[in-house]
Amino acid sequence: MPKVDTVSKNYYAPLAMMDAIGRWLFWAISTLSIVTLFIDKASHPQASTALQIAFLIAAMLFFVHGQVQNIYLFPRAEDARRQEALSNSFSVALSHEETIGYYNNDQTNPLRRLAANSMESVFFTRSIVRKMLRSQRITTLGYLVVWIAAMAYPSTDLEVIGVAAQAIFSGEIVGRLVRMEWLRMRCEHLFNDFNRLFNGGRGASKSITQAQIIEFFAYYETTKSTAAILLSTKIFNEQNPTLTTEWERIRARIGI
Repeated sequence: MPKVDTVSKNYYAPLAMMDAIGRWLFWAISTLSIVTLFIDKASHPQASTALQIAFLIAAMLFFVHGQVQNIYLFPRAEDARRQEALSNSFSVALSHEETIGYYNNDQTNPLRRLAANSMESVFFTRSIVRKMLRSQRITTLGYLVVWIAAMAYPSTDLEVIGVAAQAIFSGEIVGRLVRMEWLRMRCEHLFNDFNRLFNGGRGASKSITQAQIIEFFAYYETTKSTAAILLSTKIFNEQNPTLTTEWERIRARIGI
């Protein structure tokens, strides 16, 4: 049976496009901020005014973009994926979206299936974030090295250093790295928790196990929402066959 994932198509694809637009706007604003500093207002008043207007427009667009992405598109996509996970686990239809083959486990008990689905999601999230962090760490380190070198150079304009610092320590560079590292650590911790849960041998009928499954599911969902990191579709497509094979070995080992 072919895999079907309308959640990704209808919710995460628009979010990915908006995320790309946000990155372009961020760099446009950063570039305009620096270029404006080098324009002599007295000698080139029209160019200076035009750049300032362009900067203001870009800043306003970036603000609106952030509100749309963070308050509407990202929560909407996460809500749809959460509904899909619960629908799959409890064999109900919480939404009209159709997803086939997204989760891979043989659990029939609803709570154990929810735990298995969540563990699979945690496994993929952790693996993809690890891959994303490789380039993010190098990029962030590169920006920091250049910025520190600019500060150490006596003739560097302090205004340029200030604008560069604002860009580097924003949510798109250092802030993004911090959120990704935090997401990775939380997922690694949660994956170990799920592993202990399934290896513990307790049935899903026990109250403590039921409570832990709900706790872990909520922990993962709040972690994703707080980090607000959109996973790379490119890395997912590249790594999916390898990660799927590894997940099959994991679930066979722990009996899910």
